[in-house]
This record gives sequence, structure tokens and C-alpha cells, in this order.
Amino acid sequence: MATTVASQSVKVNIGCGLSGVPGWYNLDNSPTIALSRLPFGPRLFKTPPWPPDVRRHDVTKGLPFASGSVAYIYSSHTFEHFTYEQSLALAEECFRVLQPGGILRVVVPDLKLIVRSYLHDESAMASHNFLQRLCLNRGIRDLLHPGANHSQMFDNRSLCHLLQAAGFSRPAVCQFRGSAIPEIERIEGEERRSESLYVEALK
Repeated sequence: MATTVASQSVKVNIGCGLSGVPGWYNLDNSPTIALSRLPFGPRLFKTPPWPPDVRRHDVTKGLPFASGSVAYIYSSHTFEHFTYEQSLALAEECFRVLQPGGILRVVVPDLKLIVRSYLHDESAMASHNFLQRLCLNRGIRDLLHPGANHSQMFDNRSLCHLLQAAGFSRPAVCQFRGSAIPEIERIEGEERRSESLYVEALK
């Protein structure tokens, strides 16, 4: 059921991981969230320290917000974990829930940067290092947590194309923390700056 939101500054953080930000709707689908909320769960299951304001939600099944009710959506290193069809459906959901003038900012690993690093890697294991960075392998983690590994990779052209297909007219590549989202520094961390592509779109 969609959440009816009256505020004009509702902010949604999709795939927040452990970096939930106060004042945002922080969404993640890790199964360890539920385990961490059980009595003695963190001790028994050695779960990560999930912030209390992180909500478990599978965004591939839609976003729990009314149409036109959200001002800002931020997503870092999440879209690449879905198939192209799933990521397109999620981008369409973002378009639906954003209010006119609302902003979607998507951050993903930049395939161009990874390829460039491979081409300059003169080590004997350069090819294996390259494939390991793509994280496209499948394993037991995917049975426990669908989407634990990458399903696709983006460059600037493919990510902008995805957002255009979802209804956004002019998605644009941005710099780290170069955003129309207020206080972007509160949510955009330094730790993945060197490997990331930043694209922002206005509804």
C-alpha cells in the first residue's frame, strides 16, 4: 500500500546499506535487517549494525509512496544489482512517486573507469582483477539475498538512456556532490568517489 505523504520535502534513499541518513526514508532489502531486529539477533547471527531507521523493502516490487509525493530520491551502488528490466521498472517507479520538479540521483560503478584501470594494469593477473571488480559472479549469496552480486554495469550513455526510457527528459552526468539536492554531503560518501558515475535527473 502506498504511503500518503503531505510534506513537500520527502527524501528517499534506495539501497542505503548501513549508511542510513536521518530525515530520509532509508530503504534496503538485506535479510540481515530482520535478523538484527530480533532479541539477541545481532549477537546470535552476527548481523551488521543496522541503523534503526533503515526499513527493509524490496524496491523491485515498487516504492511504498503515493504518486507525486516525493521531493528527492538518492540511490548509490544499487541499480547495477538488478537486471535491466528491473532497473527500468524501478526508474519508472521513481518517476511516478516524484513530484513535479523532483530530483532522482543515481550513483553506480563506472564501467569506463573500471575498463580504463584494466587497460593500465600491467600485472599478470590484470584480467582476473578486472572480472573480480565487475562482481558478475553468482553464488550461494544470491539464494539468500537476491541481487547480492551485480547483474549489469553502466557507463554514462547506458545510465542516461535508462532514465530517459523511464520518462526523465534530460538526465545529466554530474560530479561528486555536485547536486541540486540540498545537503548532498550528508548522504554522498567519499568511500566510492574514485569508482563512481553520478547521474541526476529532474522530473
